[in-house]
Amino acid sequence: MPEIFDHNGNPVIHGRARVNGIRMHYVMAGQGEPLLLIHGTPKTHYYWYKLIPLLTEKFTVVAPDLRGFGYTDRPPVEEGYDSQTNAQDLIELMDHLGFEKFHVHGEDRGAEFAYVLAATQRDRVKTLSFCEMLLSGEGLEEASYFTLENISAQFKMKGVWVWHIPFFWIPDLPEMLISGHEREFWEYWIKAETWNPCAIADEAIDEWIARMMAPGGLRGILETYRAGLKNARINAELKKEPLTLPIMTIGAPEFFGETVKEQMEKVSVGVEKSMVFQECGHSLALEAEARLAQELCGFMLNRW
Repeated sequence: MPEIFDHNGNPVIHGRARVNGIRMHYVMAGQGEPLLLIHGTPKTHYYWYKLIPLLTEKFTVVAPDLRGFGYTDRPPVEEGYDSQTNAQDLIELMDHLGFEKFHVHGEDRGAEFAYVLAATQRDRVKTLSFCEMLLSGEGLEEASYFTLENISAQFKMKGVWVWHIPFFWIPDLPEMLISGHEREFWEYWIKAETWNPCAIADEAIDEWIARMMAPGGLRGILETYRAGLKNARINAELKKEPLTLPIMTIGAPEFFGETVKEQMEKVSVGVEKSMVFQECGHSLALEAEARLAQELCGFMLNRW
């Protein structure tokens, strides 16, 4: 497994926490205010390898492998992969580490989990950075429809066609079609979402593919999509009480773009800062790590 280093060149600390009925792997490094990083699909804690050394001088960074991903457990389906279960995993992780209050940054599916965490732990999440995601039930499903508008959305800089949402939801079929072709499928998929395909290093793809080829790895990833309709019901309830904490949103023109800001404006009154990173794609922490670190520091620090 490739390693991640802090700003001083020291390797991050690895740990395993017993939380919410599973064993969760995480890495931690740095000093200062705690910042929880929540990755998306099909990534792991290693997604943050460029970003972590840019943050550890100012933050104590915690970066777990989510339920079903990386070195964290992949429990049976009945144990649940929905956003509320993931949020409970994460709050128990921060309890385990002794952090009463903390900042949260999420990208892709990790941003939806970050929203649910902030909405269910309102006295503990200090700030929320919600990036490159639409919420289930609030536009994500509609963006998957087979329409001319969706198919051409990326060319018109009006979002992206997320065709994979219903495909990944189908039981068993994606596993059959992807197994044996994991590298071809996921490398194409990840790089197609970028502005600069070369920003996604082979070592990162190698690590993600190795983890998903472990027993239950592909199933664990896909179950997060199969929980989408439950996530929509969860979001419908949570948005009845809009978020009031400080929120920052970031989109990228090669994927969700301006629509990210619109999502948080539906469910909160706290969007203080919003931007679209130009010349950037879906993987902000790998394509624009310096810009992202600067924005996180500027937005989150000195709010304690």
